[in-house]
Amino acid sequence: MKFKFILSLALCAGTAFYGNADGYLDGVEYYQVGQDENAEIVLTDNLDKPETDKAVAYYYLGNIALHKGDLAQAEKYFDLGIQTNPEYAFNYIGKGAIVLKKGVGVKDAEKQAKEFFKQAEKIDKKDAKVKVDIARVYYDIDSVLYKKELNDYLKDARKKNEKEASIYIFEGDMYADQKDYGKSAGRYDMAILFDNNRPVAYVKYANTYFHIAPDMAISRLKEIADRQPNSLLAQRELAEKYYENNQWTMAAEQYQKVIDNPNHFPSDEVRYVVLLYFGERYQESMDLARQLAAENHSPFLMKRMLFLNAAALENYPEAETLAKDFFTMQETDINTFTANDYTTYGNVLLELEKADDAAVAYENALKVSPEKKEILKDLSNAYSIAASVDKNPALYQKSAEAFQKFIDSGEYEKDYELNDLYILTGRYQNVIATAQDSIAKTDAYKKGVETIDLVLSKATKDYRLSLRKARIIRLYYGVEVFSKDAVDAYLLTEGIVNSDTDIAPEQKQSVLNEIYTYVGSYYLVQMQDTPTAKVYFEKAYEITPEGPQKEQLRNYIDNLK
Repeated sequence: MKFKFILSLALCAGTAFYGNADGYLDGVEYYQVGQDENAEIVLTDNLDKPETDKAVAYYYLGNIALHKGDLAQAEKYFDLGIQTNPEYAFNYIGKGAIVLKKGVGVKDAEKQAKEFFKQAEKIDKKDAKVKVDIARVYYDIDSVLYKKELNDYLKDARKKNEKEASIYIFEGDMYADQKDYGKSAGRYDMAILFDNNRPVAYVKYANTYFHIAPDMAISRLKEIADRQPNSLLAQRELAEKYYENNQWTMAAEQYQKVIDNPNHFPSDEVRYVVLLYFGERYQESMDLARQLAAENHSPFLMKRMLFLNAAALENYPEAETLAKDFFTMQETDINTFTANDYTTYGNVLLELEKADDAAVAYENALKVSPEKKEILKDLSNAYSIAASVDKNPALYQKSAEAFQKFIDSGEYEKDYELNDLYILTGRYQNVIATAQDSIAKTDAYKKGVETIDLVLSKATKDYRLSLRKARIIRLYYGVEVFSKDAVDAYLLTEGIVNSDTDIAPEQKQSVLNEIYTYVGSYYLVQMQDTPTAKVYFEKAYEITPEGPQKEQLRNYIDNLK
């Protein structure tokens, strides 16, 4: 979707908001799906809450430190976990992992690690999950060197409980590492079969299948989100998948559920602001953006959203003020101004009748994204409006040049339509009418006629095309010269207009009157053929409504000699 590159969205930001009982479990789930950063924030923020099982929290914080390579901190967490609850088996697994990590391939280290693992097994003799976590240790440290050990522990886990979901989640992870996504998804599916209340399996299944069958992935996530309404992981991942699938309305609705969960991140609210904008809920988006900006959350993005929402709400004076504030922001590698920022600003300035400033905005958009040739049309329009206000022929020339660049940028009828060519002829018409340089005027005339002939070859039943050609020719030669080329264009227009049943009567009369008057004048002045001239003046007379103008035309015709 075209909006995705516009907005630099943060996926996580600093501190989480927590108020739920057992909020630390959200951290556990984040860890289990590989989102260590989110997991660490959640677990740390909940560590001192009375409802938190600290032994569990320390185990996962230790594993996060282990992933970072901070063995000292990891060991500290595992020791704290054991002190908190010596009967919680998993921190002994963490201690064994540290020993093994420090001495990979060293017999003494391997022996010492096994002692820690045995200690864990003694505590939870019937828990297959203990066996699975030990297998993971061997896999994470060296899956080749310790292939036998990890397979043995997996076999033992099956002996304990072949329906233990964590077995199949682990196997799914291993297949995913091998990029065998079919088998990986199959294992996650088995985990769901044996435990349909565990969000982790659903999320991993969805992540595996999303790029193959997004609807199926979303369906699975919706299933667990409905079943586990208090799981932030389930709710958030469903919202993310809607977003990734360009389902903006559904993403916004789902993110509302995330925001309603007290265990959400500030970045979730940031994302929600954007999704509300995409879903055309501009006032809601603006209100939340203003709140987050006041709290200094993602200030660059929030100022962007305030400006974009004001523009979408058609509050153009406010949008201009907010845009000026936004463009004073410091650019970084993460926060950069986009072509959309500048084009939206340009559109706002046009609405405020500041065409000169709008042109500058569009020029800046092209500097940022020169590949976006569509912006040339906006630039051309701004130049054209500015030219009409400033009475500046040079700007008409710039307007034509910009539109011609757009046309020249792509293959015919691929990057532009016939209507674009028609607009281009109008640009050249303006140049012909205002150019003080004869060379520029002649060049515009040639290009204008060439373009209109190209359009005429594609759209033979549109009277506007041949009519514009006639007018372009007249403009070029001036009022004192009657051109055969203009006559031919006018007569072509006459045939099209007379066969067009959809044209409004008033418009038809106006066009035909212009044709007959010019053609009659051509034969009278240029060809000195009064009889033929009278024929066309009589046609003009027939379609002229009753009134003084009709009487004047009658007298003019009767006095022709």
